[in-house]
Amino acid sequence: MRKNLLLCSGTVLGLAIIAGPVSAYEEMSTEVATRDGGGFIGIAGLYRPDYEGSDDYEGKVAPFGKYQWGSGRYVSLGGTSGTEQAARLKANILATDTGSIWQFGPLLQYRLERSDVHNNKVDKMKDVDAATEAGAFVGMDSGPWSASISFATDVSDNHDGSLLYFNGGYDIPVNDRFKLNLGAHLTWASDDYMETYFGVKPKNSARSGLPKYTASSGIKDTGLALTGTYAFNKTWGLLGNVQYTRMLNDAEDSPLVKKVGDENQYEAVLAVTYSF
Repeated sequence: MRKNLLLCSGTVLGLAIIAGPVSAYEEMSTEVATRDGGGFIGIAGLYRPDYEGSDDYEGKVAPFGKYQWGSGRYVSLGGTSGTEQAARLKANILATDTGSIWQFGPLLQYRLERSDVHNNKVDKMKDVDAATEAGAFVGMDSGPWSASISFATDVSDNHDGSLLYFNGGYDIPVNDRFKLNLGAHLTWASDDYMETYFGVKPKNSARSGLPKYTASSGIKDTGLALTGTYAFNKTWGLLGNVQYTRMLNDAEDSPLVKKVGDENQYEAVLAVTYSF
């Protein structure tokens, strides 16, 4: 029963493998909610690494969205930070219509399996199964400034690791139609996560020809993003994003990154949005 529930959740989340840019758009688009509530949906085209730390890029198309009630409570479907291949469903359960700047609630993440990647050596390694992660977040939104801390841990027994995400953003209204958001992110990962996605065990070393490597916990990446949104009217809009992520510490030193990948990770997003 538990596996069926996780599989169902993963199937839904797997439709939205979007990274930090969409998180920025969530914060930039809270004005779509009126006293009676409101939301948006979008379809994004992404150009990003085919695995975390890769130097091979691929295109993807994915949906995202958010609905916010008049109380300020909301549910959103988007992604995590950096170039992780993970989607996030989260819900704010705190009312903000009283003037509170705080947000808090549960989150559910689905991390895609690592298989069929472009690099021949990494492709020869044993596949890393998809994982479902659960956790919570706390954030604040005060004027142009926003910040959040999120925690997620594997509940599917596929990597048994945990992650902490630190995100911040600053909104820059250019005019009534055009807005910019400057964002920053930093991610910490546990031993189990790092070993699963950046370690090279003896059998994988023999398969791939990559040297054996043990990855330990620590800050795995940090980065910056610039997101722009343009509203054609009250309903239709356009989103563009460019993002840079730098792999750090044991992630940067992993053979999957240092020998056959790249510690410098880039991403570009272009999306069409519909507000209601």
